Amino acid sequence: MTTNRTVQNAADAALWLAVHRGFHVLPLNYGTKTPLRGCVDCRAEHCDHTPQTCSCLARADGALCHGVWAATTDPGVIARWAQRWHTSVWAVHLWTSGLLAVDLDTRPGPPPRQPLNGLPWPHEEPPPADGLDTYATLAALSGGAVGTDTFTTDTPSGGLHLLYSTTGQWKGSQGKVRDGDDTVRTGLGWQIDIKCYGGYVVLPGSTSKAGLYRRSSATTTPRPLDGWLADALTRTGHDRTTTAPAATRPAAAVPTIDAQTGPARYAVGALRSACAELAAMEPDTGRNRKLFRSTTRLAGMAQAGWIDRTVVEAALTDAARHAGLPAAEIRYVLTSGFGRPLPVPDIRSAA
Repeated sequence: MTTNRTVQNAADAALWLAVHRGFHVLPLNYGTKTPLRGCVDCRAEHCDHTPQTCSCLARADGALCHGVWAATTDPGVIARWAQRWHTSVWAVHLWTSGLLAVDLDTRPGPPPRQPLNGLPWPHEEPPPADGLDTYATLAALSGGAVGTDTFTTDTPSGGLHLLYSTTGQWKGSQGKVRDGDDTVRTGLGWQIDIKCYGGYVVLPGSTSKAGLYRRSSATTTPRPLDGWLADALTRTGHDRTTTAPAATRPAAAVPTIDAQTGPARYAVGALRSACAELAAMEPDTGRNRKLFRSTTRLAGMAQAGWIDRTVVEAALTDAARHAGLPAAEIRYVLTSGFGRPLPVPDIRSAA
């Protein structure tokens, strides 16, 4: 349970960082630490535009919509949000603030045999106890050091948020292993999460259900991203600006399905069209939104028995992967889309 004092402390800290450090901040839900949803018209089930074209976010008084893209440096907007929402959890939207966060976890559990993505673990080193150990070893192998001269936050679980300034567009990632595997194949390494584009971290001074977030560094100024870290991020595919030319991309698989009835033929055609359009999309062109809309439309057809759900999921997953969407994001969007099936269209002329 929060008090007026903890609520005010969190808002004051966010306001100070916005004014003095240029952080784009926003309030979060106390229990879930997710962005608040204050604008009904711009929620996913109603929205037909991107944050870049949202008229609500362009208003002088700001609006809480489109998740972290609502974040602002405007002191007046921040003060109005603080007065309305009374939350003790505030966050910084990293990419719009020119920041990248290295989130080091301390989750319990045995480490994998190979805790680093793409690098063998040194034989002379004991297995890491947590993300702090993994990151320190990665830094040493890369000719660098973790350092403490950047804006750092202690999390309630015992982990760390290290903030760095950057002009790059970096993808987010989670350093974990798949079930049954013993090697980290995503992100940088075991229990190292990277957050930047579209990502956020809770600010010090915040109090969530988990506890208090405390600034542990002597400085509130993020230092520039270390060269060794930028190289490691590039090596592991975090650079959003590095994509294969469209002409050299492998073609996405287009589903081939036999359909005997009119509704089935219509559903197959809709699926093929959705997959072709999605697979051809480039970053920052609404791939996530396209996947969601296609899923809701085809979910209704699957619910009506026009097409098998597993066929739809497999085809859309392949097309979304081809378009460059992360696997976790694809799973989330498909689950959301199948939870909101649209009514099937009237296709009596096709029967």
